[in-house]
Amino acid sequence: MADLPKATIIRIFKDAGAKRVSGDVPDMVNKIVKAIAKEAVKSCKAAGRKTVSKEDLKLVVVS
Repeated sequence: MADLPKATIIRIFKDAGAKRVSGDVPDMVNKIVKAIAKEAVKSCKAAGRKTVSKEDLKLVVVS
């Protein structure tokens, strides 16, 4: 699986107001995003669809 670029993740946190971002944050964000994606795909397949929807994401993130 592809990772989100570290610089992009750091920029997102800084845009959100962080003055500093630990070096291990990008790795953890990538792990979290991959876990969410895997669960969303499972939800999609369980519903008999091929296309992941925002509803699949909501089920994973809100649960």
